[in-house]
Parts: sequence; structure tokens; C-alpha cells
Amino acid sequence: TKSYIEGNLEVIYFPYVSLPRPYFENLDSDFINIFFQNRLKKKLKNIAPDIICCHWIRPWAEVCSKVSKDLNVPFVIDHHEDIPTLKKLYPESYKNFLKIFEKANKIIVHSSVNKNDLEAEALNLNELKIIYLGQNFTVSEKPKTFNFKRLKLICVSHLYEPRKNIDVLIKAINIVRNTIDVELNIAGDGILKKNYEQLSESLGLKDHIKFTGQSSQKEVEEILERADIFILPSFPEAFGVVLTEALSKGLPVITCKGNGGGEELKLLNYPSILVNPGSHDELADAILNLATDFERLFQMSEKGKQIVRDHFTWKKNAASSFELFKKSINDFKTPV
Repeated sequence: TKSYIEGNLEVIYFPYVSLPRPYFENLDSDFINIFFQNRLKKKLKNIAPDIICCHWIRPWAEVCSKVSKDLNVPFVIDHHEDIPTLKKLYPESYKNFLKIFEKANKIIVHSSVNKNDLEAEALNLNELKIIYLGQNFTVSEKPKTFNFKRLKLICVSHLYEPRKNIDVLIKAINIVRNTIDVELNIAGDGILKKNYEQLSESLGLKDHIKFTGQSSQKEVEEILERADIFILPSFPEAFGVVLTEALSKGLPVITCKGNGGGEELKLLNYPSILVNPGSHDELADAILNLATDFERLFQMSEKGKQIVRDHFTWKKNAASSFELFKKSINDFKTPV
């Protein structure tokens, strides 16, 4: 909440007011266009940018598109939106949100699922480029030691949306605990936390499930280092960086079919375990099968760390993004 300068980086704090979403989605976009477009244009005109890149398409991409046109510079969208969720929230109007992609000179996506979902919408798009996100932790160099006597599972997720499927995970643990001794740590907070705590208590899982609430990056790293298996049951999910954070610590990961992160890891030859979303029985089977397959546990642990080293670093993300920005500027100055 304040401006910041370090070396060649300048972060400008730009205070604004937004209406609650998704309830006032269309009105919020109009509100921001009317009240903040000129302010942003004036601030950026003083900077004289070579390119404008907007993260997310709502609510600022439309404003950025107009400002980039006024300043005669290329416009790039870094696409994080989850189109299946948009379809669910706005079945009648979601296409209106996607039209902004047609105004972008280049579009960055973070997985093949993101790319395919966007291409399937029959939009008139310019170049799409897959650039993997980095992750925030140092890759563990020592071989993973697993707690086979009491297997420690971890899920890191906010608890605001039902699509995170934390209830599915809790029900899966209720099945698993009848076969192996297991402990699940759910790190995250949100309005649904109390509901999940009540579900866990009603199933008699007090000794098997812990809710640690909101955690700092350092605390998440420590939790991951102590865990054995990472589980992300959410669907849909564009690409949760926490997946690659877990891999960096040598944790095998279980997630859902159709999720951007899980499907992309599979394309990178990770021995993925992907279950049908919403099925606690299938998730329980996946946990039990992996827990007793020692060879696969170690294989997933080492392969995951190597994939992170090769693909999911912020250095690689920065280099790839910079090359795309340069290409965007060159293409804009020398149109075909």
C-alpha cells in the first residue's frame, strides 16, 4: 500500500475503489473505466512505457487496452483466469469478459489447459505463448524421507470457494484412516473453514485432520518439508503455484484431471496421479495406492524436483517473459 523503488524496479501504488464481485461485475467494470482510466493514462504517459502488460482480465484489462491504444504501445495480457469458473459464474455473459483477449497483441498463458480453453472459445486471437510460472522455494537437494508409520498429507488452499473441494478431501481421509495411520494438515483460511471443521468433527477425524489457518510463505515451506504427500483436490484450477512448491520439497502430488497444473506436469513426463474431481472414493484409492508403493513415492519425489529445476523457476519465467515483451514491441513497430 505504498510506492516502492529498488534498482530498476519501480512499484507505483495506485489506490482505487472496486465494487464487490461477482455481484456487481458489469457495473464494476464501468465504474473503473469512468473513474480511473484518465488517472491511469496520465500516470503512464509520464512514464512513457514501451509496452503495457495486464495480469488478469478483470477489471483492469479493458482500461489497459484503451490506455495502450492512446499511448500507441503494444498490449499484453498475462492470463490467469479460469474459464470454466467464469462459465459457471456467468453462463449467459462470460463471453463478454473474453472479448478483451482479441485486443491483446500477445497473450501469456501458464499451461496447455489454459491455452486450449482459450482457443476453444472461437475468438480472433493474436499470438498465445505458454510461459511457466516460477515457484518460491529452494529445491531440496537431499532425498526425501517419508514418515511411513504415520503418513503426513498436506493441502495448501484458501477456503473461500466450494470448487477447492476440501470436503471431498476430508471424506477421502475418513476412508483412508481405516487402512493406514494418516494425518492431514489443511493450511489456509476462509469463510468455509468452519464448515470444514464441523464436517471433520462429525466424522470423528479430530486426531487425523488439523486446520492450521492462514500461513506465511516461511510457514508453508516448513509445513511442506515435514509432509509426505501433497494433495490439491480443487477443480477447476488454472495452475496452482503451490503444486510446484510442493514438488520443490520432494513431495509427490495428487490432483484432479483437467486441472492446468496437473495436466501440464503430465505433459512434462511427471508420473502424475490425477483423479476425477469430486470423487472422494477415487481420491482415497489414489492415496492408499501411493502410500504403499514405496518405489513410486521416491520416483515421484526425485522427478518432481528435477521438473521444477528445469521449468519452474522465476529466472526462467522472467527470461521468457522479457523475450515475449521484446518481440511484442518489435512486431508492433513493424506490422505485417
